[in-house]
Amino acid sequence: MFIRPRRRGSHPRSLSGWDPDLREGQSEKVINSAHTGAPVKMITNFYVNPENVGKDSLKIVGEEAKHILTVLRYQKGEIIDVVDGCGVKYKVLIQDLSDEYVEGEILSKTRREKEPIACLTLAQAICKGLRMDFLIEKATEIGVSSIIPLLTEKSLVKVDKVAEENSSTTLSAATKMGRWKRLAIASMKQSLRSILPDIQHPTKFDDFLPKIKTFDLSLIASLEKGAKSLRECEELKKRLRSPKDSLRHVLIMVGPETGFSKDELSKAKALGAIPITLGTRRLRTETAGIVFSSLVLYELEDLG
Repeated sequence: MFIRPRRRGSHPRSLSGWDPDLREGQSEKVINSAHTGAPVKMITNFYVNPENVGKDSLKIVGEEAKHILTVLRYQKGEIIDVVDGCGVKYKVLIQDLSDEYVEGEILSKTRREKEPIACLTLAQAICKGLRMDFLIEKATEIGVSSIIPLLTEKSLVKVDKVAEENSSTTLSAATKMGRWKRLAIASMKQSLRSILPDIQHPTKFDDFLPKIKTFDLSLIASLEKGAKSLRECEELKKRLRSPKDSLRHVLIMVGPETGFSKDELSKAKALGAIPITLGTRRLRTETAGIVFSSLVLYELEDLG
């Protein structure tokens, strides 16, 4: 039997039709449509700004609407799933659509679908370059409710007073926040969540410290020899044995690769934060944030 050789540099397709050359953000449905001529409806959620949700209808605008019409080729009369990022998922019947908007009738509502019972806040030392993008994307997927970028003593990313007062730097920071929000929205949709994580403005560690006492449980990643693992954390075990309502807001703090300074750890522990080790291997800060979040959500019975 003659087998046509593949072109050099090309990749084999799986039997499912998945293409490893699929570009980031491009729908697999488009690839399938190009080969078969018939769009394949993928299971996904679409995002609507909460301000555009009425009592019986909602309106999706901008790039999201354009994606629904021109990329996925939905039509009037079809039903889509839409989330508002505030915990509500809507079953929507499309009534009108164009390149600029999609309007539909709300058929039903579901609250907090696929959301953890506890709200997990990740206070994370800012990573360099695209690593922060990666962290926000994956933290959103696994179920983190809020992300607070931290500026610590040992952080490689620094913000000084001169930079803060410079208008071009302020614009750059605003652009970065916008990018992080777009990444979180995309990850929320991909993971079928209904809550969009609250990504706060970068905060200096000392300015963040007073917030520690507002959480039911606060954990801080530590490289100290005396730090215990989550399995050895008696306070966590005690809270898990008590009614679940007593553990609704959990904070985890992750420093840079070299860890928090002794002074930072001392201040956090004085406010009730429990030092936790993530093991004997040194992890990149973005890896530590994802691992720590996953372990805590697992202990809270929201993963695994």
